[in-house]
Formats: sequence, structure tokens, C-alpha cells
Amino acid sequence: MTEATAKPPAALHSDLERNAIGALGATMQAITHISPAIAAFFYTQFVVSLAGITAPIAYLIGFLLVLMLGNSLVQLSKHLPSAGSYYTYVSRAIHPRIGFLTSWMYVLYSPLCGGPIYGFFGFIAAGALKSYYNIDVPWLWWVCIAVGAPLVAFLQHKGIKISTKAMLVLGAFEIGIVFLLALSGFLHPGAGGISLAVFNPANMLKDSGGALAISGFTLAIVFSVQGLTGWEAAAPLAEETQNPRRNVPISVIASITLIGAFLVFVFWGIITYFGVDSIGNLINSKELPALAMAQDLWGGFWLLLLFAFLNSVIAVCLATANVGTRMWYAMARSGSFPKALAKVEPKRKTPTNAILLQMVLSLVAGIGVGFWFGADVSFFLIDGLILVIGVTVVYLFANLSVFMFYRGEKKAEFNVLLHVVFPLLSSLVLIYAVVQSFNPAPAEPYSWAPVIDGVWFLAGVVILVWMRARGREDWLLNAGEAIAEA
Repeated sequence: MTEATAKPPAALHSDLERNAIGALGATMQAITHISPAIAAFFYTQFVVSLAGITAPIAYLIGFLLVLMLGNSLVQLSKHLPSAGSYYTYVSRAIHPRIGFLTSWMYVLYSPLCGGPIYGFFGFIAAGALKSYYNIDVPWLWWVCIAVGAPLVAFLQHKGIKISTKAMLVLGAFEIGIVFLLALSGFLHPGAGGISLAVFNPANMLKDSGGALAISGFTLAIVFSVQGLTGWEAAAPLAEETQNPRRNVPISVIASITLIGAFLVFVFWGIITYFGVDSIGNLINSKELPALAMAQDLWGGFWLLLLFAFLNSVIAVCLATANVGTRMWYAMARSGSFPKALAKVEPKRKTPTNAILLQMVLSLVAGIGVGFWFGADVSFFLIDGLILVIGVTVVYLFANLSVFMFYRGEKKAEFNVLLHVVFPLLSSLVLIYAVVQSFNPAPAEPYSWAPVIDGVWFLAGVVILVWMRARGREDWLLNAGEAIAEA
């Protein structure tokens, strides 16, 4: 390892509010980043089209694989608590330049996804209002972005305690409504009734509304892994979390376990409503299955589900914004990003310039790309394919970091299962996920995603070369530093 990566954790100074949140706040940050309503309802139709009635098994297996990915974050965060998260971990374990590229790719994940999420909610809401009430509001998608991005920035500016409380309330309401809809499915089962057939692996080979096979089921697992992304969102709040070496790992495992089990239950409930013996009704639904289900079972109260979507959108965008702003703050503090992004408001202890940058990025990504391609295409392009490639690079570097960190600095704690088997197996699944996402290549503009990610990665390399040519490399000595607990 280099001198920069071999140093022990320094007593790094943080201007963020120390001990502002506990294990519950950190866990809710991760849960809302996963976004249970979006993960449950926006993925349902596609995952079921691949796995049929065995979609709950696909999510169960995906949940176990995500636990392996979560293990990597747990193993690193318990020794290296830092707002930099993956930037700090990879810089320390591999090299600061690789840490920079990791966080550079992370920009295509949490910081970028907020705007398209606002827009897609507006698109779904406009479609529902047109369908059910003949109210035509085609402009609703960009209004949601124009209102949502400043609202989230305002909540962030008020302080991490306020934003965490907002996520707690919004997330609790979202989970409650989603749970009630799944429960309604069990109370009003379709053909086949409440059946354990959804947990019988042999059923993945049966023809249930489409020709299903092992390959389809495997791809369903891949998309379930993608649907569970967001569990790592507690790590960037380490410098604001009480006892971060304990509470951040707890929040990671708790969020994965709770939401993994929750989504298996929700998928089972939705499938039960449409009927395990008539799964084609779900696969061929012309409306979002969750909305069709709520409108049929709840009548006019289906608007509660739309409100749950709204809660989910605000909560997930707040969580993603917290991740992006803390990462930029840490990078600016070390010197690899402009120092202006390390500015912290003295009273509320929030990174003001980073919050403004995050808001602008949400507006540009949401409204700009939305007007170019449409709000629905923008969502699936940015929050789907571009995000998948970007976060895959991040997770792969993190898995490599676990191995190198415990074979080097923490050799006495090295464990073959935790530091070799889990990272290697989850890495292979991630690589397979990316290959399957582009095999065959999707239509334009979705096929542009690898090019966009590749150009963005090369831009990061160019920045590193420029900094080296200008002699601006003092940041290499600080990139791997973590907050030392009192």
C-alpha cells in the first residue's frame, strides 16, 4: 500500500453535527433510500413477467445476495466511519485515486436520481388522474420536479435532525400504506387463493402467463437486487451518527433484513390478489398493478396509495440528497473536490454549497432530460440503466477494498467467508446483472447508458491526470482518513 493508504485513522475534524441521530435515524435513512413503495410497485410487473408466481422467491434470493453486499459496507464502516463513505473506504484500502473514481461514479447513483424520481411520480399521477377522473395535467411531471427539489434542499438546510424526522414520518406512512395494500390482497385472493405455491421452486419452470425458464428466474433475481439498492445510505451520515462504528453497521443489516422480508410479503400479497392460477392478469395489466389493485379494492381511497408514492418520492430524494451532499463535503474537505463544497452553515451544521449543488443537479437531470426524452424514459434511463452501471462499479471497488483492507491493515481479523467468499460471489452477480441488462441491447436512448457511464468514468480519469500535472495532490494524504471516536 502507499503511504497515503497505510496511515491509521486520524482524528479528522468534522464541522457536521456530531451525535445528531441514533441507530433508528440511520436505519430510516437507509430504508427510505431503498424506497419500499417504489421497489415494491414499480418492479412488480416486470419481475413477475420473468419469474411468474415464484417472484417472492426471486426477491428472497436477491435479499440474501444484497446481505452479502451489505457485509462489505459493514466490514469497512465499523473501522472507518466517515461522511466520505466509499470514497474513504476505497481510498484507504486500495488507493486514493481509485477512491476518487469510485465516488465519481457514485455521482451517477444517489446524487443524480432525485430529479427523474420527482418527474416519474408526476407522470404516474397525471396518468392516474386522466384515467380515473379525466383530469388532464400533462405538465404535472415538471411541476413535481420544480417543487420537489427546492423542498428537499430546504429540509436538508434545516439540519440533519429535521430531515431525519421527516424521513421517519414519511417512511412510516409509506410502509404502512404498502403493507395495507398487500394485506388487502390476502383478504381478497384471486384464483388459487392464498397459496404457498409461490415458494415452490419447481413452479419457476411452469408456464404461468408466459414461457418461464431458469434464465428468466435468474434475471428476476438480478432485478430484485437492483430494487433493494439503497441500504448503504446510512454510511455517509457516520459523522452525524452516535457511535457510528456500532450504529452504521446495525442500520445496514437492519434495513436490508426488514425491507427484504417486507418486499417478499408485499409481492406475495399482490400476486395473491391477481391470482396464483391467473398470473397473466398481473403480467398483462395495462395499468400499474398496484394502482389497479388499490382502485378496485379501496375505491376512492386509492388516492392513499398515490399519497404513499408521494411520501416515498420525498423520502427517497431526501435520503439520496443526504448521501450526495455528505460525500461531496468529505471530498472537498480532503481537497479532491473544490473547497467551496466543504462550507458548513455554522448554526445548523449543514453543507450549504453541497446542498445547492445537489438541488441544481436534480433540477437539470429531471427537467432537462425529462423534456428531452419524456419523464418516463428519463426515469428508466437515469434511475435504471445509468444508475445500475454506476453503482455496480462502486460495489465492485468496495468488495475489492474489503479483501485488501483485511489482508493488509486488519490482517489479524481476516475471515475467508466475510472477506473473500461474500465479496466474490456478490461481485459475480453484479457483473452478470449488467451483462443481462444489455443483452440484447435495448432501444435508444437506453442503449446510450454504457456510453454515458464510460464517458463519465474517463472524465474522472482526466481530472486526476490534470490534478497530477498541476501538482494538486495533497488530497492523497487525507482521502483515507476517518473520524476517530472519543
